Amino acid sequence: SVVSMVSTGEGARRAILSQISELGIRNVIVNAKRPPEKKTVSSEERSFMLRYGLTFDDFEQIQETIPMVEQALPVHDVERWVWFKSRRLQAKVRGVTPDYLPTLQLEPALGRTISEFDMQQRRRVCIVRPRLIRESRYVGDPLELDLQIGSETYRVIGVLPERAFKGANQAILGLDEGSYEIYVPFDTLVERQGFTETVSRSGTFEASRVELHQVVCVIRNTDDVIEGAKCIRAVLQRFHDQQDYDIVVPLELLESRQRTQRVFNIVMPIIAGISLLVGGIGILNIMLASVTERIREIGIRRAIGATRGDITAQFLIETVTLTAIGGLLGVLCGIGGTWVLDAFTDWKPVTTPWAIGLSLAISCATGILFGIYPARRAALMNPIQALRHE
Repeated sequence: SVVSMVSTGEGARRAILSQISELGIRNVIVNAKRPPEKKTVSSEERSFMLRYGLTFDDFEQIQETIPMVEQALPVHDVERWVWFKSRRLQAKVRGVTPDYLPTLQLEPALGRTISEFDMQQRRRVCIVRPRLIRESRYVGDPLELDLQIGSETYRVIGVLPERAFKGANQAILGLDEGSYEIYVPFDTLVERQGFTETVSRSGTFEASRVELHQVVCVIRNTDDVIEGAKCIRAVLQRFHDQQDYDIVVPLELLESRQRTQRVFNIVMPIIAGISLLVGGIGILNIMLASVTERIREIGIRRAIGATRGDITAQFLIETVTLTAIGGLLGVLCGIGGTWVLDAFTDWKPVTTPWAIGLSLAISCATGILFGIYPARRAALMNPIQALRHE
């Protein structure tokens, strides 16, 4: 029980830290979101320019008025068709700055990331995911592939690792495992695509304008992350009449999950304690039976000069030996239990040497605690009565 408890807790702790580190512990992520419609409107009323989300004014306000913000990274998204000869896929094209991918630990596994030169020259280059390459059925070097995005052609300069998109935290960034993202230089996308998107369907026409779909704010110090997030929220509330943005603070997520982990750490020792109590009662009964069966032996030992301390030590050594052997078998069962959890569930327990040492120590301590009474009972026997015992 102790091995399984500690291993599961350690695995959960490492998983939490790993997921949070994907977003960056000093990051505050602001995502634009479409505000809900207040009521049903007619087709005539729906033909208008819808403005929502983050703006360049918000971006400048955050940079200029919040000293805790070390860096702010803008992101602009557009939906475009990607053509592969006669086939096409709909992808999200994200305009990002050179620091965006490294900040979110999205370094390319193949090729390079977007550079300052790409930004300055408004180059038509992009970074893609392996899934997009597979769906295109392209055979050859991915870095020689030219993608037709909408009516323009972009050269692939990097391919991101697929594992970067397998996590609950990445969904917060809009990085769905099943979608397609293409990263291009921010200035290139803004200059060529603009900020207005138009949609025509069912005889209606709708245009929307979103300047920035996301702003990633990097806070100078970890201690200032929560306060910095409050300042960012206050700035946006001042300039936004509607809730058309969402703020994600990885540090708050970490603290929330740690609170859940603390509850887990309280419940698991209780379960392990019940197991230890049951085992201790078993040890107590076994040793009491052993003392009863060996009364004449105890009398003989006392008669030839053994002290009460010698008798106590004898039975405690037997108890600790018994519990140590049981503890070793328990450790093996605990390690086997962690393997079962790893194989058949999403839990990823981590068995550490100190967990095994702790388990054996608790096992021996249980033997000593529950073996003291039988040992003292044997030591306090009257030698003459013990010799006469049949």
